[in-house]
Amino acid sequence: MGAAIRHLTAIGPGGQVFTVNIERDFRYDPYRDFLVCAHCDWSPSLLTTERIDAMAWDHLAGSHDATGGRTDQENESFRKARWVMLPLCAILVIALLVVLRS
Repeated sequence: MGAAIRHLTAIGPGGQVFTVNIERDFRYDPYRDFLVCAHCDWSPSLLTTERIDAMAWDHLAGSHDATGGRTDQENESFRKARWVMLPLCAILVIALLVVLRS
């Protein structure tokens, strides 16, 4: 559907790791997030007031019996982009202030 922005993982029986991805589709305004299980065809309709991370944990626990070792990890590319864009925006604001003052 879109780019995976977060990965919710849990360990199930036999040490198997199960993952639910939160994917963002950038074609929509505002951006729309979707849940997609990497191990089955589960991708619910998000027309609900329940939080999507709670839905993901419920799916992992209920469908895959994965309750141990829960981790929530942000996609590395989004983390790097945030650390690059923050200083660039700060430099841009400072440059604008300097130009407007002169």
